Amino acid sequence: RNLGVIAHIDHGKTTLTDSLLASTGLLSSKIAGSARVLDYLEEEQKRGITIKTANISLLHRMGPDSFVINLVDTPGHVDFTGKVARALRAIDGAIVVVDAVEGIMAQTETVTRQALEERVCPVLFINKVDRLITELKFDAAQIQERFTQIINRFNDLIEIYGESPFKVTCKVDFAEGNVAFGSALHKWGFTLGTAESKNLKFSDVIAAYKNSEYKQLQQTIPLHSALLTMVVKCVPSPLEAQKYRVERIWKGNIVSKVGQAMMNCDDNGAAVMCVTNVQTDPDEGLIASGRLFSGTLKNGEEVYLVDARAEGAVQQVSIFMGAFREPVDQVVAGNVVALSGLMMVEAGETIVDVDHKAGIVPFEHVTSISDPVLTVTVEPNHPKDLPFLLEAMAKLPVEDPNITVEVNRETGEYLLSGMGELHLEIALKLLGNHAKGIEVSVSQPRVVYNESVTRKGMVAVAKSPNGLNRFVVEVEPLRRPFVKIGTTEAEMQIEKKMPKFDGHQDNLLVDCTKTTAQAIHIASSITSGFAYACKAGPLCGEPLRNIKANLLELQVSENAENHTPEEIMRGISKAVIGAVLTSDPVLLEPFYRTMVSVPTELAGVCSRILSSRRGKLEGFEQKGTLTIVKGSIPVSETIGLSEELRSATSGRAFWQSVPDCWRKTPPKIAEKIIIETRKRKGLPPEVPDPEKFLENNSHEA
Repeated sequence: RNLGVIAHIDHGKTTLTDSLLASTGLLSSKIAGSARVLDYLEEEQKRGITIKTANISLLHRMGPDSFVINLVDTPGHVDFTGKVARALRAIDGAIVVVDAVEGIMAQTETVTRQALEERVCPVLFINKVDRLITELKFDAAQIQERFTQIINRFNDLIEIYGESPFKVTCKVDFAEGNVAFGSALHKWGFTLGTAESKNLKFSDVIAAYKNSEYKQLQQTIPLHSALLTMVVKCVPSPLEAQKYRVERIWKGNIVSKVGQAMMNCDDNGAAVMCVTNVQTDPDEGLIASGRLFSGTLKNGEEVYLVDARAEGAVQQVSIFMGAFREPVDQVVAGNVVALSGLMMVEAGETIVDVDHKAGIVPFEHVTSISDPVLTVTVEPNHPKDLPFLLEAMAKLPVEDPNITVEVNRETGEYLLSGMGELHLEIALKLLGNHAKGIEVSVSQPRVVYNESVTRKGMVAVAKSPNGLNRFVVEVEPLRRPFVKIGTTEAEMQIEKKMPKFDGHQDNLLVDCTKTTAQAIHIASSITSGFAYACKAGPLCGEPLRNIKANLLELQVSENAENHTPEEIMRGISKAVIGAVLTSDPVLLEPFYRTMVSVPTELAGVCSRILSSRRGKLEGFEQKGTLTIVKGSIPVSETIGLSEELRSATSGRAFWQSVPDCWRKTPPKIAEKIIIETRKRKGLPPEVPDPEKFLENNSHEA
């Protein structure tokens, strides 16, 4: 079984994983729960959170049969959701861990949605049941009612995000045995089947805690037994799962030899692997790990990297055992494997044996729920170190594709962008490891803004620089004023129904011309010009978002020398920017949806802090002795929020935010940001007039 553990942060994933390791003899049961074996990075141990995904293979015996459990522990913090998304590609089932007191939280919803999008089968573990007994003093009836509420809410998520027929097959139920309850910390747990076989009632568990005999529950109803038995019974094997998963994540020809090999998880077919993670080993270089969907990989195997368009030889095949790798001679289809020796590999790569490289289609790109929203500028203290720093920065996106590295050619800045403060902190730590001995200066984090339009603008006419090609463009908002961060499938379907010319960064260019043949002839140049315009809006050079550009008319010189790609690109770009300037352009800022969990008496303090940072309060929810303060807050106002909340509540407040949407920045704040950004980028202080880009002044522009 290929299994992941996913959850909201601090709901007990890593503690649960320790318990499973102890059951196989890989860890002493005395330290399980505190060892955090799969959190082996120094930063993880220091912070007490999971930062990266970690794999380990376990052997579980059930009756006369033995099962290999390839277990993947994933981060719970929203900044590392991209790692969760990639880990889901390698697994077929996931234990969704939910705190019995807090219930379904923001990140629970996010990771469950991601799992369903990958057709990963969820099973539910309701953790920290001991808190219901010791803290909330619930009786058996109240505990059962609480469980029912969590299960119903979880099934609501499956109804919302699941596909047909998975809306039915993925739902959890006491009677189906795909729900377990227990305490990862105290190492006990059970399913309904376990309870019936042991003649166990909730009242027995309550009595064990009241009489301080809960340690005996570890012997009576051991957690690992309940969970691994549930996994074997309810999570599909690769032989079953790949029959319906491959068609979702691979868009090649399913009836081809390669397609059939993957559908049937054929050990003797083409070796096809999806790389889900890449990390650097100081001795062996890049280590690529991921799921082998078909075939057999051996040491010395010649393979082809589809995205990199390069061949290479596998130096060593191995399987991960937490922080260590265990070398093996070969790995067969359906397993999670690690390969060394492939120097051009990146996360998301598709690897195939060289005999089947012709016409191979790569796996579908794993989409992130968010774009990077915070950026820092990094520069060496000594100019001579610049080449080494750039080399070190280039390694970061290889290991974590949610980190973006960019050189701003206009300002000369070296930019590092991430999902949030914590993500950037970890990225900078990683940069320090790659750039040892180099002294660097890092700016304060600043928010990534976008530009958009609020209404349909004037019909804009622009010519190419040589004046021989003419473009007529009209710009309007694409869908709605508040754009969700992360395009949903429904929204993508809406876009597909349009006469789409090209999409870029949640933008759309539509060909409305009658000269279709002419447009097709130079289509690549037109779309490149549109993409170029979308990279830097006219207000302050920030990316454009949520715009629909209608190409109304196109006049191109008959002489090919006069409509070179550069002429077309610059002409269409001028038309788009000019049209944007006539459409009441605005600055958009990213917002987080925030949930603060805090003792009830401190809820007022937390709500005042959020309000003081331009947060919008949406309500309060009582969960035992805790109150959940719900709201939304601009990303720019979250810098330093953790410290303020900890200080004001003596460390008793816990908060997490998930990317929500882009909203119009208040005019006074926007004006200040635009001035500062234009100055930082070396742009003229004033936003240009539309006439600068349009036909009457095209030569001057």
